[in-house]
Order: sequence, then C-alpha cells, then structure tokens
Amino acid sequence: MLLTAKRPDLVRQLIMLEGDQGGGTAEEHQALGAFFRSWEVPFASRVEATEALGNGPLARAWAADLEQRDDGLYPRFDADIMQSTIEAVGEPRWSEWESVEAPAVVIYADGGMFSEEQKAEFIRRGRQVRRVDIPESSHDAHLDAFDHWIAALRSAIGER
Repeated sequence: MLLTAKRPDLVRQLIMLEGDQGGGTAEEHQALGAFFRSWEVPFASRVEATEALGNGPLARAWAADLEQRDDGLYPRFDADIMQSTIEAVGEPRWSEWESVEAPAVVIYADGGMFSEEQKAEFIRRGRQVRRVDIPESSHDAHLDAFDHWIAALRSAIGER
C-alpha cells in the first residue's frame, strides 16, 4: 500500500490480504517481539519446533523455514528486528491509503484480526476498492485457507 501511494506509476492494481491502515499498537508490537524472543533455540528438530510453537499453519510455516546450523535449528530472523520492523509501520497511514489511485482488492479472513467496523472503514476510505471475504480462515489465510486464498487471488487478478 505504501509503495502504491508513493509510486503509483509502478502499480496497476493492489491486492491486500488482511490489510489495514496501520500496523497495530505498541503493546501488540512488544508482544510480537516477546513471542519471538521466547523461542528456546536451537531446536533439535522440526518436530520439536512444531511441538514448541504449536501445530497451526503459521507455526508449521515457521518450523519449516528454520535454518539448520551446526548446533540445531534457528529462525532466519532476529526477534528485535521483527519487532522494530512492525513498529516502523505502526503509525496510522490513512493519508497514504486515501491517496491510492490504483484499483484495489482487499481480501479479509472471516476469522482475521480486524473487526467488521475496521474493515468497513478501510474499504470506505479507499478510492477504487472491492472487498472479498475468505471463509474458514485466520489472519494467515494464505496458510490456513490456501484454496480459498488462491481462488480470491485469481479472481482479483482476473479483474485487471
């Protein structure tokens, strides 16, 4: 969204999954960093990592992406950098969103992280926006509702 607002010449169409105008609260950013720092690494195996992180789609994706080092498996990211990255986009970006001229498709998960009021306001404040809802999915719909995500994505791309 920020690239589309700053460089509209580079984007013909914007497709967002679980998009919103900001990146959460300071408390959420801190909780994310604390979660990543809580990982007791190295993990001895991907099975151990999955058991420690949970068996949900996102946890399985994290376990699958761990980097093998001499003494075990580690995340490919630094927890502090992850936290500071999300903090950097945490401020409200309404002016950028309202300036986006490219047609946009915003795809929301029915079990995602945004309230119906947040979703409706985001759609309302955009210029050329179409909303698509994915059933039986979370904020990570691309992982836990893959077939629905692909169908929504194909539909959005076909609108160009």
